[in-house]
Amino acid sequence: MFLDFFRLSINNLRHRKRRSWLTIIGTLIGIMAVVSLISIGQGLENSVASELEELGGNKLFISSSGGVSGRFAETTFGLNEDDKQAIERVKEIKGVAGGISGGIDAKYRRDTEKTSLRGITTGRNADIAKEIYDIEVVEGRYLATGDTSSVVIAEDAKNDIFEDEIILNSKIDINGTDYKVVGVISTSQTVGNFQGLVGPLEETRDVLNRPEGYDFVTAEVSDGETTSEVAEKVRKELRNERGIEKGEETFQIETAQDIIDSFKNQLSIIRAVLLGIGAISLLVGGVGIMNTMYTSVSEREREIGVMKAIGATKKQILALFMIESGMVGMIGGLLGATVGIGLSYVAAALIKSSVSLPFQPYVSPELVFGAIFFSFIVGMISGALPARKASKKEPVEALRSG
Repeated sequence: MFLDFFRLSINNLRHRKRRSWLTIIGTLIGIMAVVSLISIGQGLENSVASELEELGGNKLFISSSGGVSGRFAETTFGLNEDDKQAIERVKEIKGVAGGISGGIDAKYRRDTEKTSLRGITTGRNADIAKEIYDIEVVEGRYLATGDTSSVVIAEDAKNDIFEDEIILNSKIDINGTDYKVVGVISTSQTVGNFQGLVGPLEETRDVLNRPEGYDFVTAEVSDGETTSEVAEKVRKELRNERGIEKGEETFQIETAQDIIDSFKNQLSIIRAVLLGIGAISLLVGGVGIMNTMYTSVSEREREIGVMKAIGATKKQILALFMIESGMVGMIGGLLGATVGIGLSYVAAALIKSSVSLPFQPYVSPELVFGAIFFSFIVGMISGALPARKASKKEPVEALRSG
């Protein structure tokens, strides 16, 4: 019997193609918005979480919540050498590396551009720093002990800073001094996935006029230790070093999980707002379905009278019209899910090109079939009142008015 209802519903929709398609568009837009937002949001969340866990699952990211830091700072910095040594005193810490960064004017051949320069520890701590900041050499070599006037360049920046591509072993003029590009590196999100240069820490201090202090300090936790517990020990050691009480911290320590949770919270707020917009679109689509079904009931009163005259019950009439309205919603949901997934892949390509994040939209059978089923239910609910009106019509009255 239900198969007969579906066949009848499809035939009725075919007879009113233009009206049906106009009604379907409302549902299509709502489902498209919901599916694309869930796909993009969940995909972005998974990608960021995966990246952070891969590079920083056992790392602590320490920064200052007070003091002066940055390119134009003079004497006071958020983190200093004493802070770094205090972190190193925690026995569960495997290694500590600090660095600074700032904007510079760099000249390559005839082209002068603004970019960033970051100084990271070299020498005996170079291997620790490379591991902590997840630095991978993709061309040439990394900065070695005793290197002077040498830099490495981020892979993403090699072709983007200047008009001409930067060639390995070529020279870049920074503040009137030539620096040799000895390598190309792939950098992790830990050091910002930046479009710039990396040099030895002490030389970078001279270039940026930053004789002391750190912009960022990252510590690696020993294998087998719980990152959150070690973070609390580091927090206690830093309080002792700075002579402050608990709750008065002028620094902050984050784990990869803290960053992931913060990102999820921010993303959930944005997603809630955008999903609210999608829900409004679905509401408009539902009103459209209801309006169409009321019109359909008025136009088909004779048909309803004939069906009742030959023995159709109120429940059967109710089911027929609710299934028909559900079909309108389901078709809109199917098309909306298809378009939404397509939009999510377009967005993924744009995100990859702009932030260099390995990002895949989240697409699953549960998302697709859930969207289609949800739109079918929305359609049925929207058609409930018109269907009830149709089921209550008396056969004689329906035949007379038809």
